[in-house]
Amino acid sequence: MAKIDGQSFTIVQIEDSNYTQGDEVTKGVKLTMKESFSIDGNQMSKFHTTRVAIVKKFSNQKLREDINSGKETLNVKCVLEKSTSGKNFFNLVDA
Repeated sequence: MAKIDGQSFTIVQIEDSNYTQGDEVTKGVKLTMKESFSIDGNQMSKFHTTRVAIVKKFSNQKLREDINSGKETLNVKCVLEKSTSGKNFFNLVDA
């Protein structure tokens, strides 16, 4: 997320992408974007995240169905925000 901070993009596919370490499962999502970004010299159009704010945002089944079917697109921007506890975190906001 840090590597696309401040950039806008269009989400065209949302999938569950949970992360398992040992017996512990962390909920995650994989987002496919219309655009691609150069990250460490590689062109990327998908990213996986377990960031709670983003996973919660995309737990809405109707939103997922609308985006995955092409009925709707979602234009967002990755931004660094500060939580109420003062910690920095990346979030997706409307572009």
